[in-house]
Amino acid sequence: MNRRLLPLALSTLAVLALITLFGHRDGAWAGTFNPELQITFESTTPETPSDFTSVFNLPKGDVNFAGVVSFIPKEWGIVRGDKIPVGADVGFLTAQATLGLINGACKDVVPVEFEMKNASLDRNDTVSFDDKDDNKTADYADDKDKNDILDGIDHYPEFLNIVFKDQQPFRRSAGISPVAGIPIMLQFLIFPPGTKIHDEIPSDEKLGYPTVTELQNVGDTSAEPEPGVITDFCTPLLSRNTSFGKTPDGKQLFVTPQAGAYDFVTVSVGQRDADGDGYENGFDTCAYDKNVGNPRVPYDGDVDNDGLDVACDPNDNPETGGTNSDQDADGYMNRGDNCSQVANGQEESKVANVGNQSDKDIDQIGDACDKNRDTADGELAKSDPSVKITIGGGGTGGAPKNCPDCYVLGSAPPGDGNSSSSKDEGGSSSGVIIIVVAVIAAIVIIGGGAALFMRRRRGS
Repeated sequence: MNRRLLPLALSTLAVLALITLFGHRDGAWAGTFNPELQITFESTTPETPSDFTSVFNLPKGDVNFAGVVSFIPKEWGIVRGDKIPVGADVGFLTAQATLGLINGACKDVVPVEFEMKNASLDRNDTVSFDDKDDNKTADYADDKDKNDILDGIDHYPEFLNIVFKDQQPFRRSAGISPVAGIPIMLQFLIFPPGTKIHDEIPSDEKLGYPTVTELQNVGDTSAEPEPGVITDFCTPLLSRNTSFGKTPDGKQLFVTPQAGAYDFVTVSVGQRDADGDGYENGFDTCAYDKNVGNPRVPYDGDVDNDGLDVACDPNDNPETGGTNSDQDADGYMNRGDNCSQVANGQEESKVANVGNQSDKDIDQIGDACDKNRDTADGELAKSDPSVKITIGGGGTGGAPKNCPDCYVLGSAPPGDGNSSSSKDEGGSSSGVIIIVVAVIAAIVIIGGGAALFMRRRRGS
């Protein structure tokens, strides 16, 4: 995806990087960040299974999101994952992303769709994200036991034990969908209220169940960046996520609470903009020089159409050999390179302090050209959209009384390998309110942790 997103074997931001992502430093901020959130329920009748849909929209011209964390009110009835058969349909997500392809302007709209399935929670029964059997298909996208359920669904992806070492979800859903011929895995996880994802993420039980989105193998520090055809990911972004209240055979998944008013809270931040020109670092080939042109418009401020704005292009004249789609010759095209004029590709990764697209402070500016390698450049804009949902005619509220398989506050989550049913019935998260705009960029995954993150490529 954009120069901060890596295709396939990509390792993006993860929970462990949150402290840097949310770290604050004086700097410019000129871009707008105005995410729009809508939530609708099929039924607002108290104590009733109900589908619900969340729509997350970032308007054109806004900076992209850096992180999104969503909470489901703690009164909601959420059936435990080990009470739902693995492979059951639990929801679907559709999204539209605006991408830049093969060093071109960020203008191409790409649709993505995932059918979300109930997924195993057994952390001891894992599957690799890599192609360890060398059959040209990643192990999570195989079906080695021939049960018509892909292995990333009926086994627990082993990298989740790295990303969430001390946190156990009580529901997980997964969708694996081909995008441009590449199998892409999206996962939703739901944790008990009060779960501490990171010091900078609210963990107040009153907020409810923190929801987590994982796209590909985000957080897997052993993953190695690779060049890809998607070189930018920008706004507008739109995702629509529907979670089922019941499985097709009538099994409860989500049950509305007792009559009352409930707040669905979302915490989101926009990406950094080091030079204050309105284009986030992950979208700006001249991170420290204000752009002359608009990177969403072909040739604007880029006469030689090599992806570098004239503000920092050493030669923007095509008649004198200015056109060079990979200015530093490191294998990453200019718009897919977090240091477009300082080599930091796979070969350069052998050089100390350079790294393959490494970005220590996670500001989407590579270490090889970062003026402040240990401190993120640019401000993070913050927005906390929330939606109040009224169930019934309103009232004092409370958890539903007719959901015997719902997670009970304070109980231990299933899936630690000690549950006899964890393999047979698995866990599932229907994705709920999780805002998965990043899905849109599916080919080159990003995202994740307790939030969804986007950034330039980053080495391990």
